[in-house]
Formats: sequence, C-alpha cells, structure tokens
Amino acid sequence: MVFYGSKASKLKEGQLINVKCPNCTEGQTMHYSIYGKYAYVYWIPLFPIGKTYVLECNHCKRTYNLKELPEQIKQKFELEKAGVRFPLWYFSGLILIAIAIALATYLSKKDAENDKLYIQQPMIGDVYSVKASQTGYYTSMKITKVTTDSVYVVFNDYEIDRKSKIYKINKTENYTTEIDGYSKEEIQTLFDQELIYEVDRD
Repeated sequence: MVFYGSKASKLKEGQLINVKCPNCTEGQTMHYSIYGKYAYVYWIPLFPIGKTYVLECNHCKRTYNLKELPEQIKQKFELEKAGVRFPLWYFSGLILIAIAIALATYLSKKDAENDKLYIQQPMIGDVYSVKASQTGYYTSMKITKVTTDSVYVVFNDYEIDRKSKIYKINKTENYTTEIDGYSKEEIQTLFDQELIYEVDRD
C-alpha cells in the first residue's frame, strides 16, 4: 500500500471574457481552473509542489494548458492568478514536524535539567545510566542508601552496547547484592565526565 505521493486540489476558478479561442475562433469566454499540487505522507499534506492551470473554451470545449495559449490570453490570465496562494493546510506535515522537533528539544532540555538536579539531590531508587570506561559498553547502578556526604549503590550485572537501550537490562533481578559507596563529590565528577549520563527517577 502506497503511503506517500502527490495530490491536487482546486484553488480558484473563474471566467476570462473578451478572449478569442485559438481553436474555434468563435468563443469569446474561457473558463479557468487553478489547481495546487502538494506532496503527502500517510495522507497528511507535507508541502506544496506547484500549481497547474487549465483553461477551457466555453464554445468548443477545447481545453488548454496555459503555455499553449497566445500571449494576449496569458497576460489577461496573469491578473486572475495573481494572489492565489497555497492554503495553510498544504503545510500540515511541515507544521507537525516542526512541533515534534520543538517538543523533543524541550523535553531533552528538561531531562538534562532534571538530571543535574537529581545528581545534586540523590534519592534511594535513583538509577544511574553509566558508561563502562574499560569496555565501552553501558550499564546501570541503583541507589540503595543516601547519607549526608555519601551515596551507596548496587551495580547491574549486565552491560549493553547502546546507551539508549539501558532500559532493557534495568531489571530488579539484574542487580547484585554487593553494595558500593561513593562520595557525593565523586558522583558529581562522574556526571561531569559523562560517565554517568542519565538519571532515572520514578
């Protein structure tokens, strides 16, 4: 099934008067239609890709593209098509993409702000996503205890090769029972060095 392509819709139609049809030379009036073409994905318009002009003699019914007509008719038609613009909904896809990018940027910035706050104010249950400096893989550690100047964690027994997939190994049964301790200054340093790159707090 095709989910992308192009479509057209009518933007304007009307009549040209006092023009001579090149075919029958009898007609004095031509009907015109202006169509806008747009690209779409999943039936959502993305952006306009041009206009098409069709003119028809009211007498002999011969249809013409604008380029087939004499210069006199072209000049007269210029006045009719002036100011015909693409409607806003032709840009629906681009607008949705722009909104999605803006939202993703905002959420990313908000997450970064939260991570800084969570590092400075650790809580039991926080999960740190960690880059294993020796292997280059990624793992996690979970806070089990917080004191005035220290943080105590248990490490995940597993590692994964993509930082965005940490959630796949972040399971209760994957954490060891052996507790390791860090000063809050050490945790801050690991975060500043991006060895701790994300904090997940329920």
